[in-house]
Amino acid sequence: MTSLLPRISPGVSAQRRPALVDLPPRQAAADTRFVRLRIRDRPGSLAWVTEHLASHGVDVVRLEVLDVADGYAVDDFLIRGPAISAALAELGPVATVLADRPHAQLADPALAMASACAAVTSASNGRDAYRQLVHAALGLVFAEAGFVCVPESHGFLRPLAATDTSLPAIEDGGTSLLRSALASGECLTADGRAPWAPEDYRVRLPRGTVAAIPGGDPSFLVLALVRDDDSPFVATELERLAALVRVAVGTLQLHDTRNATSSSIRT
Repeated sequence: MTSLLPRISPGVSAQRRPALVDLPPRQAAADTRFVRLRIRDRPGSLAWVTEHLASHGVDVVRLEVLDVADGYAVDDFLIRGPAISAALAELGPVATVLADRPHAQLADPALAMASACAAVTSASNGRDAYRQLVHAALGLVFAEAGFVCVPESHGFLRPLAATDTSLPAIEDGGTSLLRSALASGECLTADGRAPWAPEDYRVRLPRGTVAAIPGGDPSFLVLALVRDDDSPFVATELERLAALVRVAVGTLQLHDTRNATSSSIRT
């Protein structure tokens, strides 16, 4: 996979800024709110929650059961009504609010994944594929910032696409969530209060939960998404992001093959 790393010298690399990634537009209606709840996984719990919301005049516009594990289910709701805050405050021990966002949308998961994959595979070149990966990932799960890094031969991690183009290269030495994900090949998450990356990154990005998703075998890129609150990334979200990264890896391989073929024809 080393052929997919940027072919640039250390001197030029030190001057290179990542491609700018625009945040995807938020298309949720003004009167709806996205809420993620952790609910006890027992018969009648979900029905009780929906009845409780209805008793406060809150309408469930859309619902997705996102994850079930360890005796709890994680459910995403798109809701609207005049007393949402009061309804959530009175849930009691049956359910815990994991996320409450006024502008996040709850799209059909299959359509959202199809759209994300289409965006990545439509990239015109390798650099655009990295940019499209970050943009598509931010549309697939809710997060406020993101970037993708690749390891360079001299030990740096170089951001190639990011929502903040001032992100610097990460020097060799020291542990970080990003290097751990690259080394293990596993999706990892961290509390935003942990030193998951150098301070140069953490002062430029939101202070919430972080997810790091490696790509390649062996791993040659790592996608990072950052939230501005403590909403945890759940297993289903990480699985979807890992699948999207696999699509990006295939797209990058395709562009690398095309570049190699073009070079051989010219020579």
